Amino acid sequence: MNFKALVVRMIAVFVLAGLMLTSGTTLSKAAEGENSYTNKEVKMLASIIFCEAGNQSYAGKLAVGIVVMNRKRSRKFPGTVEKVIKQKNQFTPVRTGKYAKELKKYKKGSYKKGARAQCVKAAKEALGGKTTVRYRGKTIQMKKYLFFSQHLRNAKLRIGGHDFKIKF
Repeated sequence: MNFKALVVRMIAVFVLAGLMLTSGTTLSKAAEGENSYTNKEVKMLASIIFCEAGNQSYAGKLAVGIVVMNRKRSRKFPGTVEKVIKQKNQFTPVRTGKYAKELKKYKKGSYKKGARAQCVKAAKEALGGKTTVRYRGKTIQMKKYLFFSQHLRNAKLRIGGHDFKIKF
């Protein structure tokens, strides 16, 4: 590669990074050509994960995040993280106000340690495209799971306190 081509590529990388940073998109996965996500999406997903699975293992937290992302990708559900989370009668913490309180806690910096920090990590992994969970020594592919609850009839998977199903 000649010097001119190298300079052009370097400029393109810096311009892309600048655009991503000013738009709120993280650089972590986008630079590698994988999914990118915004800080707002991390905040929303981490908050709903904490509401739904804050007392669960990391695998349980990640599984909840993966279900939200599976819904986002499905034609049966809205096409954004925010719309999936706020879809009527889908997430109890949205209806009760717990989700709104967690969004405020996130904004105040409460998601930097403990269970809430694990929720941020799980949210970033799910937003980044991860579809597998490691639980009790097994790797579980969750690409098709769209539902979870404490008790679901005919559930195919149980992780911690939640049953997971592919369809209702």
